[in-house]
Amino acid sequence: MRLSTFILSLFLLLRCGPEPIPEPQATILIAPANLNACTTASVLNEKERQVSFQWTAALHTDSYELVVINSLTNAKYEKSSSLLTESLVLPSGAPYQWYVNSKSLLTAAVGQSAVWQFYLEGSPAERYLPFPAVLIAPENESTVDLNASGAVSFAWEGNDLDQDIESYAVYLGRAENDLELVQEGLTVSQANLTLDSGTHYYWQIMTVDSEGNTSMSAVFGFQTAD
Repeated sequence: MRLSTFILSLFLLLRCGPEPIPEPQATILIAPANLNACTTASVLNEKERQVSFQWTAALHTDSYELVVINSLTNAKYEKSSSLLTESLVLPSGAPYQWYVNSKSLLTAAVGQSAVWQFYLEGSPAERYLPFPAVLIAPENESTVDLNASGAVSFAWEGNDLDQDIESYAVYLGRAENDLELVQEGLTVSQANLTLDSGTHYYWQIMTVDSEGNTSMSAVFGFQTAD
């Protein structure tokens, strides 16, 4: 067999190999709406509501996993489904985060939707607790450069249905479970902190409203460049 014929045969053989398994795509969340009060939940009793969740179909997906987290207690509620809607019974009077994982029988890869937040109303007279702040920068597990002053810029987004956020506090540390208060009483959602180079840090934001109610954000980690 001539070399050119062998190369052509090998090329055709490789082209006829198995197609890669497509990974499940992320779904788009529909309801409960992001950063809103969930007023359509069914009242079961004074302390519980049945909440309906809805999302769009995702490509290359056989099933979905609904994940809901109570932002006050960190209690996690999970439910698998082949449908595009599911319901859960949840304690009322608390802010929640939720997202949906797309799964396939053909691969272990998972497609995760965006994370949305909603407030599940309890008593009509109650005031809303602030949503946990959404951390923007530094991004989780990123590497950042110190500026000319040896500082890093932090940014986040706060939301409260009562529109009465009073201040923010910044917690920082070199261990995820050992964060210290480094700034408080901030009325803007940004801060500049002087840090050491070549060091791994963790940070978290506390949101405080005018009634003294608080919420804690997720904890992000990042590395400062050498």
